[in-house]
Amino acid sequence: MRLRRSAGAVAAAAAVALAGWSAWRFLMGGFRLSGTVTATPRLQQRIETPNMVLFVSALNSGGVPVAVKRFVNPRLPLKWRMDAADLILPGRDWPGTLSVRVSVNSHGKVGETLRGDLLGEHRHPVHSGDSSVDVVVDVEAP
Repeated sequence: MRLRRSAGAVAAAAAVALAGWSAWRFLMGGFRLSGTVTATPRLQQRIETPNMVLFVSALNSGGVPVAVKRFVNPRLPLKWRMDAADLILPGRDWPGTLSVRVSVNSHGKVGETLRGDLLGEHRHPVHSGDSSVDVVVDVEAP
């Protein structure tokens, strides 16, 4: 009987510890990415014209956006930050590898690239929590 109580106490302590860890992770952790957007000199002038919209998108390994941040009439260099509020599907974190892309356009639609839209991509895979995820806008869509 004493062994059962002891095992029950250990199980209860483990459950409390797990709940505490989960609460701490919920409060302290969560999805975060940050960086800076710059552009080549030729494209920067186009980006800083009225009625332009800049989108920073974090995409999963299949190329599906998991988080998007929008900036109207951006000025470069643009410091950006994403958190759980920017996730497309509700949640606190994204466990997998991500790629980060930037698109700039005057039509205001994310995910639809038209002729003349401006594009850039972070050159390496990233993970939630990474900072210095810098992107250079250096391509004009044909």
